[in-house]
Amino acid sequence: MLLLPLEERLKKWFTEVSEVNQFDALKHLAPTYSDEEILKVLPEYAYLVRGLWVCKSSFLFDDGHASKRDRVLLEFTKRDSIPSNILDAWIRQDDPKMKKILFPLCKRRGILKDYKFISADLSFLKRYPHIVNEQECAWSSREMTIRESLEMCSTVARKTKNSTRPNVASKEPHPNTSKGRDGPAQGSDDLVQSVLSSVFTANKVRSMQAIVRDLRQLAAKYASNRKDGSKLQALSNAAKSCASLPHDELKKSLLLVAADVHDVFVAKNEEKFTLRNVIIHLLRQKERNATLTKQEILAAAAKHIKREISEREYHQVWNGITYFY
Repeated sequence: MLLLPLEERLKKWFTEVSEVNQFDALKHLAPTYSDEEILKVLPEYAYLVRGLWVCKSSFLFDDGHASKRDRVLLEFTKRDSIPSNILDAWIRQDDPKMKKILFPLCKRRGILKDYKFISADLSFLKRYPHIVNEQECAWSSREMTIRESLEMCSTVARKTKNSTRPNVASKEPHPNTSKGRDGPAQGSDDLVQSVLSSVFTANKVRSMQAIVRDLRQLAAKYASNRKDGSKLQALSNAAKSCASLPHDELKKSLLLVAADVHDVFVAKNEEKFTLRNVIIHLLRQKERNATLTKQEILAAAAKHIKREISEREYHQVWNGITYFY
């Protein structure tokens, strides 16, 4: 395994060996890499939950079960145990994938009538507060996406309204069409790029409306964190300023970190020849409502990536890009 590129090592480990890992254990997979280099790649394949790195759901499930697992993980970021009556409502006992989703993550405690998260790594939380903060922001953004998905299905929303949905008000963002007085100051490019990159940490594809909402949420998140106050306040101001920009000006900044595909923004990938970049290129060549076939994608992938694309990889990338498209 050590002969593989770091990205492939991590992906293979999370999907084939262990879904939940301590950072110190993962370091053994990359003995020649620094902590910073590993931590730069890790968020592409895993979420941070209670100090442990947990495989992203999209790498394990192709369907709605990925969303169910994400919802469970989100709740575990808030508390270390979930009452059985809540979790059983989210994932039915007769669901054939229930055990595959839950038991790598938690154990059921019959007497206490709950599910307890498998463990925690408090030492990581203390050693890497900046990573913890980044992941908290990513989870905040991810929570909005989960909430949007729930609201898209009115039947599920009605059934779970009182017992399973977090009791947090969801406010639809209103695009701001006038530039705020506190727009980004000269010399703040690094801060702007940092907050815009954070928007795409949890979700690689965002609509303009979602980006503005995420920026406002990031601004509030940074402002409420008292650790490293001056830096986080600067990030909060940058996020707030970006959210107040006219959309055409915000779009110019977004192009630093994302590709524009008919007014939907897809996070850039540093690697040139990836399936995501191939699909983005094909979509941008077509009209907004034109059809892009699987055959076209696989043919282009064979030409540029020069390897076989698995069904799992195809559906994972395609579904991720077309969620808002």
